[in-house]
Amino acid sequence: RGGAAGAAGSGDEIAACGSMATSEEEVGAGVAQQLVIRSRAGGVEVLKAARDVGEAVELEFDERFSGFGDRTLVAVSEDGQWIGTNGGGKAIEVASTSEARRLTIGDDSSDVERFSFSPLGSYLVTWQRPDARRFPEGSLRVWSLEAGEEAAGEEAKVGRATRSFHCKQLKKGGLASTLAWSADERVCLHGVTNTVRVLTKECEDGTAHAIRCEDFQQMAVSPCPEAPYGVALFVPELKARPASVKIVTYPPAAGGDGVVCQKSFFRAQDVTLRWSPGGHGVLVQTHTDVDATGGSYYGGSGLYLLQARPSKPGEAALDCLVPLPKEGPIADARWEPTKGREFVVIAGTVPPVAALYNLEAQPTFSFGAAHRNTIAWAPHGRFLALAGFGNMAGDVDFWDRHKKKKLGSTNVPTAVAYGWAPDSRTFMTATLAPRMNVDNAVRVYRYDGSGPVALSTARQPLFECAWIPRPAALFPDRPASPASKARAKLLPDKPDKPKAYVPPAARGRGSALADQIRADREGQLGAGGKTAAVGAIPGMAPPAESRNKKRRDNQRRRKEQADAAAELAAATAAVTQEPEAPVELAHDDLLKKQKNLKKKLKQVAELRAKVDAGLDPSPDQRDKLDRAAALEADLADVETRLANLSELFPSRDLLLRERETPSEPHRRRFCFGKNEPLAPRLRGPPRESRRPLPPESESPQSTAAFAPDAGPSNRAAGRALARPRRLKRASSPETMIDIRVIYDQ
Repeated sequence: RGGAAGAAGSGDEIAACGSMATSEEEVGAGVAQQLVIRSRAGGVEVLKAARDVGEAVELEFDERFSGFGDRTLVAVSEDGQWIGTNGGGKAIEVASTSEARRLTIGDDSSDVERFSFSPLGSYLVTWQRPDARRFPEGSLRVWSLEAGEEAAGEEAKVGRATRSFHCKQLKKGGLASTLAWSADERVCLHGVTNTVRVLTKECEDGTAHAIRCEDFQQMAVSPCPEAPYGVALFVPELKARPASVKIVTYPPAAGGDGVVCQKSFFRAQDVTLRWSPGGHGVLVQTHTDVDATGGSYYGGSGLYLLQARPSKPGEAALDCLVPLPKEGPIADARWEPTKGREFVVIAGTVPPVAALYNLEAQPTFSFGAAHRNTIAWAPHGRFLALAGFGNMAGDVDFWDRHKKKKLGSTNVPTAVAYGWAPDSRTFMTATLAPRMNVDNAVRVYRYDGSGPVALSTARQPLFECAWIPRPAALFPDRPASPASKARAKLLPDKPDKPKAYVPPAARGRGSALADQIRADREGQLGAGGKTAAVGAIPGMAPPAESRNKKRRDNQRRRKEQADAAAELAAATAAVTQEPEAPVELAHDDLLKKQKNLKKKLKQVAELRAKVDAGLDPSPDQRDKLDRAAALEADLADVETRLANLSELFPSRDLLLRERETPSEPHRRRFCFGKNEPLAPRLRGPPRESRRPLPPESESPQSTAAFAPDAGPSNRAAGRALARPRRLKRASSPETMIDIRVIYDQ
C-alpha cells in the first residue's frame, strides 16, 4: 500500500535521535515527506516530516487530516496525490495530500470491501457485495475524481459513478486483475470470463477489441507508459494440462494475435506476476502447497523470466527458468525500480543466497549467504536493503548497488512493516498489531543502517503504517555521504546487551567458570606464588617444602615422560603397520555378481547379433561391445571363487540327502536361510540323553555308547541315542557328560 511495499512509520510524539540531513540535502528539502498511519487511539492520521538542514528530523501531525478517528481502511494513490479512507459506517472520503480538500464518494459506499486508485489518480474503483436491488447496474463501480475537483469548496461530493460492471467475485489478483488501466490511463482493461475487454480511458466501449484467453485466472498490466501496452495472463493447471503464462500486446501487430511470449510449466497452483518498471519483461514466481521433492514443508516454488520484447531485433523473446544461486525455496525476487533491467533473487536452503541478475537471467553479482528473506529497493535504485523478517532474527544489510559495496548492517527485531522514504535516504520499520500486540514501535534508520535516528512508541496498538509515495524526480539521486563525526555524536548510544545472571557470591570475580577457578586459586597463593599454609599468619612467609615432597614430584614427572614416550611409540607402530588384506566377498555376493555379469554378457550377445544384421552402433554401443572381453574375465574369476567356496560348504542336495538318510547315530538339523550359507544348525542331543558316567565295573561296550566317535556299527550306541534309557547312577553324582555333535567345516 502506498506504493512502497510494507512501508512503515508512525507516532504521536516522535523524538528525533539523530541528524537526518546534511548540507548536501538542501536540494529537495522543500518537498514534504509524509506518513500515513492507523491506530486504535487516533484512527487514520498523517505525519509530516519537518526537516531542518543540519538539524534533527521531527515528525509532526498534519492538522488538515483530522476527523478520521473511526476509519478502518486506507488506500493511497501511486503518485501520492490522494488518500482514501473508509469504515465506521460512513461513505468513502478522499483527501488531497497537497491541499486541504476532501471528496465524498457517493452515499451508498459505506460497506465497500475493496477500493483502489488508477495510476494517475484520476479514478477510484470500488467493489461491494452484489445486490440486485441496490446495484442494478453492477457492484464494481468507477468514480471520476476529476469531476469532484471541479466542484467548489473544500468539501465536495461525487454523487454518481462514471461506469458500473457486474462482478460477483473478484479475480484472484484482486481489483488489479479485474479492472486495471495502462500507466498513461489511455486504455482500461476489464477481465471477464475467458476474455479481457479493452475499453477507453472512461471505461466506455469505444473499441471492439478483446483479448481471448481460455480459463485465465490472473492478469497484470505493464507499467510502461507507451504503446503497445503489455498484459500478462496466467492460466492455472487443469487435470493433465500444464499451467501457462503468456504476454499479449495491445494494439497487436498487423495480422497477429498479439502474443509475444508464452511459457508452460507444471507445479504452479499460484503465481506472482511482477512486471519490470520499464516493461521489459515479467518475473513469474510459482508456488505449490506440496513440494513434490519433499525438500520443504512450505511447498515448492519456481522462478521464470518472460521478456515482453526481444533483446535484439529479429530474435524471439526470451522465456526461461531463472537459475537459482542456491538450490531450495525462493524467498523473494524484485526488479530494480528505475530502468528495470536488473533484478535480485533470494533463494536456497537456510542460509539462502542473494544474487543480482541481468535481463538475460544471468547472475552478475552475489551478495553472499545470510539469513535474509526480504528485498527492499530504494526508489532511486541506488541503495538496497536485504532483510531477514518474519521467522528470522531481523538482521538488515544495506548495499550500494553501483559500487557493489556493503554500507552497514543493523538489527530490527519483530519488524512487520518496512519501506524506504521517497528521497531514498532513510529506511523505516514498524512493529504492528495483530502480529505483535505489545511493544508497537516505529524506527527510522539511515541508508547505511546507522540509528535508529527516530523512534516512536506513542500509538498503542498500531495497525498500519506507510510512506506516502512521491515521484523520485523530486529528489536528487545522491551517493552515500562520507562519515561525519558530528552525525556520529548525535546518534543515540547503543543499549548494552543483556548479560548473563551472576550469583552474588561470584560477582566481581568474572562470569566465566575459568575466571572463578583462577580467582580461587590465586586466593590460596601467598608471596612468590607458593601455597600458603592453612592458618598461617598474614604477612609471614610460608614454610619451606620438604625433601620427600620434591623427590615424589620428580618421580611423578619422570613417570609421565616415560608414559608419553611409550604412547608415541605405540602410535607410530600402528601407523607403520601394513594394511589389512581386502575382505573377500561372501557366497551370496558372488552369486549376485555372477548373475549380473551373465545378464550383461547376454545383452552384449544380443547387441552383437543386431550389429551383424546391419545395425550401425552408436559410440556407447561400441564401448559396450569392447567391454565384452573384460566381462568374460570377471565372470571366470567369480566362478573360480565360487568353486573354491563349494569345497568348504556342502551343497544343498548333499545336506538334504544326509537329512533324509541318517547315517550317523546323532541327529542333524539344518537351516537354509535366505542370505546365509548352506550350513547346518548345530544342536546337541535332547536333555534325556544326558546321563551320568557308568561305574568302572560296567563293560567297555556300555561306555562306548557315550563316546563321541561311536560309529554306526555300534548298534548298542545307536539304540541308546535313539531311545535313551535310564542307566545306573555313577559312583560320583557330580560326574556328568554332555554329548554334542562337533561339526567341522
